[in-house]
Amino acid sequence: MNNQVDNSVDSFVDKHVDKYVNNYADKQMSNKDNPVINQGLSQNLDDTNTPTWATLWSGYLPQINTQNHRLSKENQTLVQNYLLALSDALESGDSCIALSGKPQNINDFLLDVSEYQAQDLSTLKQLKPMFWDHRRLYLQRYWSYEQTLSQRIASLLSEQVQQVDLAPYLNLFEDNYQQQALVQGINSAFSLITGGPGTGKTFVLTHIVAVLKRIYPDMRIAMVAPTGKAAQRMQEALQKAFQNPKLLDAGLYHPDFAHQKTQTIHRLLGIGDRGVPSFDASRPLGYDVIVVDEASMLDLHLAKLLFDAIEPSTRLILLGDANQLTSVDVGYVLADFQQVPALQQCHVQLKHSRRFVDDAKIGKFAKLIYATARPSYADFLENAQPQMLQLGDEIPTLKQVNIDWLGFYSLEQSENIPLSTSTLIAIYRQLALGYQAYFSILKDYLEAKVSHQQVAQTFDQYRILVAMRHGALGLAQINLAMTQHLKHALNLVQDSEWFVGRAVMVSSNDYQLGVSNGDIGICLPHPEKREQLEVYFPSLDKWIAVARLPQSIQTAFALTIHKSQGSEFDHVAVVLDQSAQRLMGKELLYTAITRSKKMVSVLSSIDMLEHSLAVRTQRHSGLSQQIIRALADAECTKIVN
Repeated sequence: MNNQVDNSVDSFVDKHVDKYVNNYADKQMSNKDNPVINQGLSQNLDDTNTPTWATLWSGYLPQINTQNHRLSKENQTLVQNYLLALSDALESGDSCIALSGKPQNINDFLLDVSEYQAQDLSTLKQLKPMFWDHRRLYLQRYWSYEQTLSQRIASLLSEQVQQVDLAPYLNLFEDNYQQQALVQGINSAFSLITGGPGTGKTFVLTHIVAVLKRIYPDMRIAMVAPTGKAAQRMQEALQKAFQNPKLLDAGLYHPDFAHQKTQTIHRLLGIGDRGVPSFDASRPLGYDVIVVDEASMLDLHLAKLLFDAIEPSTRLILLGDANQLTSVDVGYVLADFQQVPALQQCHVQLKHSRRFVDDAKIGKFAKLIYATARPSYADFLENAQPQMLQLGDEIPTLKQVNIDWLGFYSLEQSENIPLSTSTLIAIYRQLALGYQAYFSILKDYLEAKVSHQQVAQTFDQYRILVAMRHGALGLAQINLAMTQHLKHALNLVQDSEWFVGRAVMVSSNDYQLGVSNGDIGICLPHPEKREQLEVYFPSLDKWIAVARLPQSIQTAFALTIHKSQGSEFDHVAVVLDQSAQRLMGKELLYTAITRSKKMVSVLSSIDMLEHSLAVRTQRHSGLSQQIIRALADAECTKIVN
């Protein structure tokens, strides 16, 4: 199979990630009874964090008196407060604010949806900036996104797909849930297939695609993901799965599999620098099947654009793990879909993990996180080893797959008392243990004993995951510490930006170089030009001279948990810094530990671990209710007709 993935991602795709890993943007407050509404705002409208639209509206408010609206100064302030409260909600990923009653005295700026029929709304010449719908306050744009998406869902569910007898293919699965997923993906217009790590989402997908291509050889299939990194991982997983000899033995291999490519949703839709898609409802995509991987990363706006561009006859399959991190931008689409009773008929949850056996410590801990509202951290500590290990300490060879090790390194840390220098040095030393095999193979590479591919494979065995960028246990400091350990191990004395073994991550897209946000490479002497340092990108299997790489490239011995989503490593060290408490929760912790296939080392205080197990991200949205109403309206229309 061609392993080149079309992972072009416009520069704005990941632009909001940093706000979730910096303290200033952490606004995880509930807005059910937002004090901003009743008590006014202390926030300055000139604050650089205030969105442009809020500033523009606030500047417009005093001018309304010239248009005979008689908007009092008190009501100007009230409108400002609502707009800024909505701004705060959007910053937290909420599409709306839940209120007990309709806002009063702002009718010039508020449209009550209940006073209009859907067709009336579409003909209004001038819409107001805020919408009121079933005790939810929206900005007009986000209400429109939810409404459009809900109508498209209703349209998809009304489509009749030609049913296929799948009995001959069910024996390819030993798992009843995987059999159900096969039937759902082939015999339905819309499918949700969810499951944790190792439950077989990719395995099921390859069989869905293989059976469809067997029955409909000319079927056009698009494989997409929300980000370039996720698309690349999808490509790698599919490449391996399509080469499974069992597909050939079952007569399910198709020549198209050799050049089936994956791409980002933005690339699929033709979204350019201006953010305008080339495909939409008036010019739909020409695919028979569209598969979206890592659907938990799908935000409201991107989902709306995708659903808008799908032809009614297209099958849409969403794959994901609802327990992972929410989308970076507004909305939690996958979770909202799962809250709609009528969509349960479209949903199959894969439950049996092949990665972790039933009594596996890592698997048990992953389940523990969501087992109850507030699981006991003591249950975790009972199964954790009180020290760090480097991968290979307890085993003769890394080829053994049945490793299951959960370690806990306690940080005696409080929010007001920083860790001592000696403690930090000890922590950095513990974290560097995981890279000892990497440091060793770098020495072998310099002596031409191993290939650059072997170096890359060893590097990908271990990764340090952090919650935030700044602070003594943040991304920048840990990367600096690992750099120092590497230079010491290799006896590198030069103080240069580029050095042997430096791991880097691309943080912006470069179409000319063919690299995307999230691509990771390793700085090494080129195998044919040993005197020249270049960066080898394993996922792209290409070398790029260091002088050609963008200035924004970052050292990547440690990654933020957000950036690690979609990746897998043999061993991960998860660092939970006390200062990141407002960022931490079940989703972040679950995502971090499930990046591991064999070993997890958690470095945290007891308080921080307990907090992470107790807090779950809640985003406010009206999408599920809008879908329920859209389905009811569609059913009524069917009865009338």
